[in-house]
Amino acid sequence: MSARAAPREPATIRERGRTLTNVPGPAATTLLLGALLLAAVALRLRSIDHGLPWAYNADEELHFVPIAVQMLGGSLNPGYFENPPALTYLLALIYRLGFADGGFQRAFVADPTTAYLAARVTVALIATLVVGLVFVAGARFFDRRVGLVAAALIAFAFLPVFYSKQALNDVVTLVPVSVALVLCLAVYERGRALDWGLAGLALGAACAVKYTAGAMVVTLGLAALERVLERRDTLTRAALGLAGAGVAFTLAFVALNPFAVLDFAEFRSQLGGQSGQASTAKLGQDAVPAPLYYAWTLTWGLGWAPALAALAGAGLALWRAPRRALLLLAFPAVFVVFLSGQGRFFARWILPVYPVLAIMAAYAAVVLADALPARPRLRPAVLAVLALALVAQGLVASLRVDRVLAREDTRAQARDWLERNVARGSRVVVEPFLPDGFLRVGDRAGPERFERWRVKRPFQAYEARLRPQLVERYRGERYCWVVTGSNQKQRGLKAGLPGARAYYARLAREGERRALFSPFGPGAEPVEFNYDLSFNYQPAAYARPGPVVEVYRLRGCG
Repeated sequence: MSARAAPREPATIRERGRTLTNVPGPAATTLLLGALLLAAVALRLRSIDHGLPWAYNADEELHFVPIAVQMLGGSLNPGYFENPPALTYLLALIYRLGFADGGFQRAFVADPTTAYLAARVTVALIATLVVGLVFVAGARFFDRRVGLVAAALIAFAFLPVFYSKQALNDVVTLVPVSVALVLCLAVYERGRALDWGLAGLALGAACAVKYTAGAMVVTLGLAALERVLERRDTLTRAALGLAGAGVAFTLAFVALNPFAVLDFAEFRSQLGGQSGQASTAKLGQDAVPAPLYYAWTLTWGLGWAPALAALAGAGLALWRAPRRALLLLAFPAVFVVFLSGQGRFFARWILPVYPVLAIMAAYAAVVLADALPARPRLRPAVLAVLALALVAQGLVASLRVDRVLAREDTRAQARDWLERNVARGSRVVVEPFLPDGFLRVGDRAGPERFERWRVKRPFQAYEARLRPQLVERYRGERYCWVVTGSNQKQRGLKAGLPGARAYYARLAREGERRALFSPFGPGAEPVEFNYDLSFNYQPAAYARPGPVVEVYRLRGCG
């Protein structure tokens, strides 16, 4: 063995001379992991067709699936770089291989169900792969028990499960992130040229799936630094390794995002625009510091018990296995600092750190199980109980929200009411909270059922443009029906916009509310607007998906 290579640790946790035992054998591990994977895929495929043929999530509706369908026309340039195109390319390939006839693009315009469902199933399967990769990462950093408990947490935690049912790139990013964790550990342990190159490829792929995941280069840099400090590499050798990894990173990123180079001007323009939006505060955003907001999202996205266990696990690991702990914790620390500099907060933006949090929580559970005064033969059962306690909150929330998603959306209820009660061709004001084509006759390609008031773009500034005088304009131009959605209404009110407050007050005074469709169960308190909870329906008050929809008829309107 080379003097510069560290021996690979066996499947036990070695910490300053201590060895934690009771690690399951390969056969038992395979059986348990197989059961976890089956449970994970089953949970992710439940209610996978929610909302279809409509994608109520605006990012799902606009960003990946329609761009992939558009690419079937022949051009490999997505023309869209606000999000990296790796997932878009994958979906375009699936559509081309699975739906080879030339009518797929035309069919998508009228009924996009097939395209969205295929994309969601693809994401759900990739999300199941994440469970297996988190096991590998946990086992490589510590032992197979840590890997199994961490895999269970990712399998059942609410936020990873919820976004496994959306055709978005957030959960997909966890694949290269988990692989990169293992490869950065290999760089630290062995430092071979192959390890550097593979780690660079994984990091480049992660950045090509979600730009912010590129922050994980800090883990690779720390692995190089630790090798130098331990005198297993010279500074020159470590620099050469980092340079090789940088070349591999660039190759992977360009291979998965070639038009970032071939159409660099457009790439730079859109990336700058996306960064500008992310750094701008949104109306109705919770007025708390970003680190506190993200810590709060962990209490329901990951769960109270695993969030606290992850904190305890981080402390234990820094004390008992500091080198490995630093490799794991560097990325979450840098990532949260980066996200805290943005003006907008979304729980799903912090999903890339979930594998590390799951491993830390699992590590705490394993250490606790071994520390409890139980007979050695009973310790696996003790660990199983602790694992169940860690996953319980996420599993219950995931199953409950699955039932919510399976019910009819309030927007669909409101559309049915309008079709029955408002004459075709009537002039209607509808706030911008509906998918494109939602009020057309027949399908998305049909004619508009109503003559709709034109809402100017950008829709993100809709609430800031509201004024009470608009109500009189509606009446003067015979737009007698007004349809509001709480996700639009409440963000303006929560932001304290005087124009929005006066507008909705006048609408309530001068309009008769003819219909109301609420997503909340009988007797449940409405949930205050939040950019996460109002769209993922995690609070128990939700009985069905969608916002509160109100339909007003203006008095004295011809």
